[in-house]
Amino acid sequence: MEITRAIADQVAKIVPDATIYVENQEQAFEEPAFYIYEITATSKDNLMDYQQRKHLYCITWFPDSKSDDPGIREQCENMRSLLLDEFSFIDSLSLKALDKEVKIEGDVLIFTFKLQFRVKQQNEIANMQNLEQTGGLKHG
Repeated sequence: MEITRAIADQVAKIVPDATIYVENQEQAFEEPAFYIYEITATSKDNLMDYQQRKHLYCITWFPDSKSDDPGIREQCENMRSLLLDEFSFIDSLSLKALDKEVKIEGDVLIFTFKLQFRVKQQNEIANMQNLEQTGGLKHG
């Protein structure tokens, strides 16, 4: 959820005073509004306890359906341009948005992108601190 909140904060920087939802709303949400959610997450193991993680996210934007000027399609096209131009880096996580894709379906703008980063597993096994050695000569 930390990544989703960081994305919401970045969208709020681009579109001040925007209504942003990170939880699914059954009904009665304000328009225009953003809904941000994670589609998939993958993790691949690397050497030395590192993992390569990829998160695919979606930002869905619902235009103001009550406005005729500009119309819904034009609102979506304007927001598409704004997101493609301005949403490229998530400042608080220092991550770049990769593979951005935008489409307009059913009077809604759907903006998908990928975040990719490398993490290191925390080693919870206590390392050996001291080594005591007892030595001597064999047959001597």
